[in-house]
Amino acid sequence: MKMKTFEEALERLEQITKRLEDENIAIDEAVELYEEGMKLTDFCSKKLEEAENRVKIITNIKNGSMETEEFNGNSE
Repeated sequence: MKMKTFEEALERLEQITKRLEDENIAIDEAVELYEEGMKLTDFCSKKLEEAENRVKIITNIKNGSMETEEFNGNSE
């Protein structure tokens, strides 16, 4: 399981979720899928954190330099 993008990981998480919702799944397979899902969740969380850290809102330009504000996720 080597995901390159957030979107690939999210798609795989959706597949895992659907499979885990199947009542006929064997316990061993369910545990393996759960473990994979937890790794994917961690991967997605890290990717989201990286993206959030990169997103800046330009608030002012003063004296030839830009002031930025960390993105907080709230849209006003």
